[in-house]
Amino acid sequence: MSIPPLQVSTNQGAAHLASDVVDATDNPNRFSWSPFLWFTPAILILFLVTLYPTIFVIWLSFQKTKYYELVGFTGLANYVEVLRSSEFWDTTIISLTYVGGSLAGAIVLGMASALVLNRAGVTGSTLRVFILFPWTLSMSVVGSIWLWLLNPSFGPVPYVIQKLGIDPGLMLGDPGMALPLIIIVTAWWSFPYVMVMATAAMQSIPKELYEAVEIDGGGAFVKFRYVTLTEILPTLGSTALTLSIMYLTLMTLIIVMTGGGPLGSTTTLSFEAFRGTVQAVNIGPTAVVSIVVLIINVALGALYSRLTGRATG
Repeated sequence: MSIPPLQVSTNQGAAHLASDVVDATDNPNRFSWSPFLWFTPAILILFLVTLYPTIFVIWLSFQKTKYYELVGFTGLANYVEVLRSSEFWDTTIISLTYVGGSLAGAIVLGMASALVLNRAGVTGSTLRVFILFPWTLSMSVVGSIWLWLLNPSFGPVPYVIQKLGIDPGLMLGDPGMALPLIIIVTAWWSFPYVMVMATAAMQSIPKELYEAVEIDGGGAFVKFRYVTLTEILPTLGSTALTLSIMYLTLMTLIIVMTGGGPLGSTTTLSFEAFRGTVQAVNIGPTAVVSIVVLIINVALGALYSRLTGRATG
């Protein structure tokens, strides 16, 4: 019986790898590059999709361009221009407000849903499927749905508000309401993710901990504060970090719903970087804005690692 060529080549590759391991075991002083060659494709892909674009943006931040033509090296001029701009700091405040508000809304809604549905048994499992629906939608679809819901002319949300005797105003056309509404939509879209992560963490908590609290006379709040919240805190931390990075780089929802307006009230750093790449004559300052977003993301990751290190240490 003949052996398929694919099986022969696979067996030969495994035999070569095994021989390398055996040789390295027999002779500890011998170093072989063969095992590391198996990681070469993954390293190349990581470089092409992550490291190279990052290095290119850093290099571009020190250059001056005229549309898509390179003019020359400018040193720190782009950084000085961006950091001295009041619009940059206004945009930074808007971004941090957007991230903080969306994160707070998503965590509160997600935790509340997880606590309620975790005690609902089979009914809770069924309801989770429906609650997950917003998370399955793309941001462009979410933006289109809420554009219709919030339309001041025929949208159901302004209609209900008006029936309650309250003037709904221009909704997304109002500079004072646009950002809070974007935050609400973002929290509505992302809270199912928090619910799933929190539910998984809650279901892994040993029941003996709750029984011990009951023996000591603790009520529902004590169980939540000293058992549930304490046990799921690492999961909530990683979830919050993931969502924060996602919010900082999210711009599709803003593009669809407000386009950064009205009067720049919903212009975040990521949206400004996108708009600058498309419209700006000199892309150098836009690259600086992108680097600021990168620095904030790295800082969030470092802060989370430090906090989790203290918690586990």
